[in-house]
This record gives sequence, structure tokens and C-alpha cells, in this order.
Amino acid sequence: MTDPALAPWAIVDASFVAASKTLAELPPEQGPELAFAGRSNVGKSSLLNLLLGRRRLVRTSTTPGCTRQLAFFHARARDGRAFLLVDLPGYGYAKRSKGERRSWARLVEDYLGTRAALRAVVVLLDARHGVTDTDAQLLELLDTGARARPHVIVVATKADKLQKSRQRAAIDALERAAGRKLIATSAVSGQGVEAIWRALRAATDASAP
Repeated sequence: MTDPALAPWAIVDASFVAASKTLAELPPEQGPELAFAGRSNVGKSSLLNLLLGRRRLVRTSTTPGCTRQLAFFHARARDGRAFLLVDLPGYGYAKRSKGERRSWARLVEDYLGTRAALRAVVVLLDARHGVTDTDAQLLELLDTGARARPHVIVVATKADKLQKSRQRAAIDALERAAGRKLIATSAVSGQGVEAIWRALRAATDASAP
């Protein structure tokens, strides 16, 4: 069996690029962008760190709703391919003001709808909690509202927190609710990393100009 660290898709170099609170602050487009979206506390930062092969590059927090901006990270794979991973603000955290939530939603929608370099969006769902109304709204937005119509990859996080006997049934239920296949992941065990990178790389190949 090939060591994952030696696989072509394995990330050998990763770094923070920029953080943007407005569209005017977005960094210049410099290659395919892969965005990650999900509810607050869904495990997005942990999954990003796992994909980047770093423990603390993407800030994690026990406080939901911590991320209030778009954060860009450069990643270079062992085979030389390079990407920008984009951490989108988490949604659905009720303790933020309505004004803040509207502002974040507007920023995310504008980015998703206008960014020409965007090739794929990974939508994270908590394997334990199913598809919420806000999750469904995001999936609908991606299917109908994004100008570039990025490839959508749905991921179930925290699969390790399900009993093994329940995992398959829970994933099947999520797939039915989301209306598409998904990848089960765990930031603890590393489950799903190769599958996500293969899907992301295929998306950039399919959507390349």
C-alpha cells in the first residue's frame, strides 16, 4: 500500500495567503480556487487542516461563528499542482446579530456568484445531524445561482462520532436528503482525505478553461 504522504495529491507546501471581509479585499485570482462551506461548528477548520497536512494552519475554535471572513490558503501537491483553498464563514449561528448574519451571507453569495477562479465548493454536513434548512439553501444556491456553476462536493464530517453499526445508515440518509452522493470524513482518523482530493482535482480538470 502506498504511503499517503507519498501520493501525488499529498500537500507538500501550504501557507496562509489573505483574509477578506469584502469583495474588494479579495486577493488576485492566481489559479483554481476550492471553497469550503458549512454550518458553524461542523468541523470545517479541522478538515481543512487535515487536507493541507498541517495541524494549526487554519484556525480552529470551540466557539461557533468564529470565522467572519474569507480566508485563502495556498497549497502545492507533491506532483506540482497548486490550488487556493478558501475557508468561507460558517453559517447558522444564532447568537450573532441578524445584521452580521446578513452581511456574512451577502459576502459568501457574492463570492460564490462572481469569482471566476472558483472551480469547486465542498459543502460540509455533520454526519450526526442531517441536512438543515440552511444546508439545503446553500445547495440550491450552488445549483442555480453561481455564475461559474462550480462543481459541488458534499462531505459528511465527524463520521467517527457515529457508531460503526449506524454509520452506513446515517450516510445513506444524508445522501437521500442532499440528493447526491457524498464522502464520509473524519478529522480524527483521516478518513476521506484521498477521496476529497481526488474529487477536487477532477473538478479542476473538468472546469479548466
